[in-house]
Amino acid sequence: MIIIGEKINATRKSIAEAISARDEGHIIATAREQVAAGADYIDLNGGDPNPETEVANMEWLVKLVQDNVDVPICLDSSNVKAIEAGLALASSKPIVNSVTLEPERLESFLPVLSEHECMVVGLCISDEGMPRGVDDRLERSVRLIEQLRGIGKKMDEIIIDPAFLPASAEPDSGKVVCQAIAKIREKFPEVHIGGGLSNVSFGLPKRKYINLAMVSMAIYSGMDAAIIDPCTPYMVPMILAAEAVCGTDQWCANYISAYRDGRLG
Repeated sequence: MIIIGEKINATRKSIAEAISARDEGHIIATAREQVAAGADYIDLNGGDPNPETEVANMEWLVKLVQDNVDVPICLDSSNVKAIEAGLALASSKPIVNSVTLEPERLESFLPVLSEHECMVVGLCISDEGMPRGVDDRLERSVRLIEQLRGIGKKMDEIIIDPAFLPASAEPDSGKVVCQAIAKIREKFPEVHIGGGLSNVSFGLPKRKYINLAMVSMAIYSGMDAAIIDPCTPYMVPMILAAEAVCGTDQWCANYISAYRDGRLG
């Protein structure tokens, strides 16, 4: 499982304030706690209404985080200039989150992505909006993979995000996204599948329980990447346990290793 720590995101009030104030201590502590919890990548989103400010935020975040943790970064922005700035500073192979099928975004991102060695999240959103149902997600996945393969990305450099929608607004969203994950996995066994899983709990109380349920179901369906809060109690142990039960952790080796290292709580 590729665990991408989601907490350094300007949509979070404390992070937005820390970015604005250039509070290095808060950002460093947030990055380090996610790595300690099990994050393989640290997501960086310095979103700002001013596009140039967002570019400056991304540059500051990339330099700061890379100087203080030893895992790669995930560049998270719809601003192609911010992505380009982050890619120029990345010290190891990053993830870019994300490209969509929206024509303007696709046309601006693909040339930049073709010039850099990176993994790419392909989010199943098009100019028609969010996907509806299983087959729509599969069809959009096919198109995203074709576009990314067309610029030279390898299958294992692609992460398909089937679009995790809030269960509070879409009553069967969890079931549908799991069915879509299974179909995408069957058709494209070499790609990674996952994304912003925490969206499923948006608008609900005690969100951690929804997220824990979703991660287990999605792993069973074939998910192998997730943008989550690894510091959520039991999140990483749940991932390890789900992989052991599903057989993706052969002989339960990772689960046993985590137990011996005291990482199961």
